[in-house]
Amino acid sequence: MKLVKGPLAALLALGLVAGVASAQPQLNEIRVDQSGTDVDEYVEFAGAPGASLAGHHLLVIGDTGSSGTCGVLEAVINLGAYSIQADGYFALRYSSGTPLLTGYDATLAGSFENSDNLTFLLVTGYSGPAVGGDLDTNDDGVLDSTPWTTLVDAVGIWEGTTPNCTTDEYLYTSTVVGPDGTFAPGHVYRCGNAWYIGPFDPAGGVDSPGAQNAACATPAKSSTWGKVKTLYR
Repeated sequence: MKLVKGPLAALLALGLVAGVASAQPQLNEIRVDQSGTDVDEYVEFAGAPGASLAGHHLLVIGDTGSSGTCGVLEAVINLGAYSIQADGYFALRYSSGTPLLTGYDATLAGSFENSDNLTFLLVTGYSGPAVGGDLDTNDDGVLDSTPWTTLVDAVGIWEGTTPNCTTDEYLYTSTVVGPDGTFAPGHVYRCGNAWYIGPFDPAGGVDSPGAQNAACATPAKSSTWGKVKTLYR
């Protein structure tokens, strides 16, 4: 039951139960892993064409690796220099090397953690710590600090395991996608208000950075928080 208790309590602290802010940019597509070298890790945002992302930050909450601590910021990305493009999307590549995919609007050197639970938050008015900062200091699944003005959007990538803050951490959102078999999804994408799992290998997959998610016509499998909860009753 702790998987349920922690994140649900975290939702109350975050104000997620009432939903995220409306009329704002959204998280639309994410890739955190792929076959071979990870040269195509990215996050895509959808919104009004030309809308500035000034004041927005992308936060990725995970752990500290071998030390086993939950609620730690693995990425803190200031989006203030960017805008939603004329087609209504903005794709930010977070990788090095030569990408296999095209359509990116900007690139930052970095990488997302593979094969683990990750919470992606899009916020405004961020005033918190840099990478390595701990927002869940007692590792109970409840954020002790929410240093932002507005939570705009959120999604969690779930490996399908029970969090213990040693090998697996909590998710701090009610919007959860995964697992992909026994693994955390490498690629997830949004269709309307639901999230789906894409193929692990972008070669021949359904990735569409910087463009509409064409796979929404025939979406793959998704997980809701209700499905996640039933696994731990």
